[in-house]
Amino acid sequence: MRNLKGMGVSFAIFAILWLAGCGAGTNQNTPSPQTQMANVFTVGTDAPLPSVLSCDVTITGVTLYNGTNNIPVMSDTPQTIDFARLSGLHQLMDLNAVPTGTYSSATVTLSTVVIGYLNTGVTPPTVSTMNGQLTQSSVTVQFAQPFTLNDNDLVGLRMEFDLAKSILMDSSGNFTGQVNPTFNMKLLAADDSQVSIDDFHVGFVGSDGTNSFTVQGPHGRQWTVQTDANTAWDDASDPVSSYTTNTILEVSGQLDPVTKDIDASEVEVVSNDGFVLGGLFTYINPPSPQPATQADLYVRYEVPDVTGIQPGQIESLALNGSETYKIANIRSPLTSLLFSNTLLAPGQRVDVGGKLDTSVTPPTLTPHRIVLRRQGQFGSLVVGQTVVQSGNAGSFELSDQSPAGVLLPNPLTVLTTNDTNFINLSGLSALTGTTSVPIRVVGFILIDAQTNQPVMVARSVEELTQ
Repeated sequence: MRNLKGMGVSFAIFAILWLAGCGAGTNQNTPSPQTQMANVFTVGTDAPLPSVLSCDVTITGVTLYNGTNNIPVMSDTPQTIDFARLSGLHQLMDLNAVPTGTYSSATVTLSTVVIGYLNTGVTPPTVSTMNGQLTQSSVTVQFAQPFTLNDNDLVGLRMEFDLAKSILMDSSGNFTGQVNPTFNMKLLAADDSQVSIDDFHVGFVGSDGTNSFTVQGPHGRQWTVQTDANTAWDDASDPVSSYTTNTILEVSGQLDPVTKDIDASEVEVVSNDGFVLGGLFTYINPPSPQPATQADLYVRYEVPDVTGIQPGQIESLALNGSETYKIANIRSPLTSLLFSNTLLAPGQRVDVGGKLDTSVTPPTLTPHRIVLRRQGQFGSLVVGQTVVQSGNAGSFELSDQSPAGVLLPNPLTVLTTNDTNFINLSGLSALTGTTSVPIRVVGFILIDAQTNQPVMVARSVEELTQ
């Protein structure tokens, strides 16, 4: 089963986590207790490739190079990470430590790659896998600029695995099976939006009764989550006082540079039954606007890991309308866009929480809560289709090249609001020119009740510059 240890943005309170890439030298030295230490956390993301639903990369080691030594920063090896599920989202991985100094590169070593891809030529769609052949097992990435870490600094390491450049294709657009691992790496200030935490699944442990509670994430590590008046909660009917050890949460926010706690901007309950499947809807029957009785889910992760449910495969879920449907922390919902059993669509990213029956083989899941999650879509701007209504409110069209793009309308209509964050762009008006540019959108796939077509409500729109 897929290793859930690769599920999250990586904190390195003293060493940069295992999702680093590149470096030089071969000696690995562990810092002594007398060495001054800086704080680094790592976030993982990817640049996607159409129809590739999963890309499980087994990482056997990561080091950072400080001009003299390679400092190991991956504490628990090997670890398998599915890079294809990120697409602009940031996952918290772990917390470690590196000595102070100037770092110029990182090196990542890999052993295996398994690619999962979607076949939409049949109904319902199926998924197939193939073993990739690495063209190299060690990758070194030079940072654009050397980065100096001082005592007690906190910075984020952003690692992007470029699927489009890594998975090689032939002249007909078919997978060759060869994988040339390509990484983009940055060290950024802890408050930079590119190293925020927005895809961290945790189990509730306990609360101190004030504004903080304790959770357990990947690796069995426990974290303190701090909340305040600015924290967005998914539902007032789910206060912290109602959480139990069966509650599974998704937490977004920033790592506090002083306490190393998670300062939460959003807290979402994804299950109160002690189990959740996360992934992508590939088939809905009957289709919207009829009430769905069946939803096929491509499973990307499960919390906790159980025997009989296989990530990387499609699970068929029975629905009866009694499920609770939520949109995770959407701050500016449009009245014409809803999420319910009558408004489900292939291509939506969801968490499905429910009661797992392990007395039968294979285990069966009775869904109780279906939470629509943010997802990333990548492609090129369709020139001439941008509409500016007021400020940054309006729409544009995206020629979608993302894994979920094969399940969604293409081009995909993207709706923006005055709350949409534009990155490397001055705003929606910047997309009214005559030149197509590469765009990544992070947001929610919803069905427009007026057209009955899936659209994307953008939380962020980024022009890709690499």
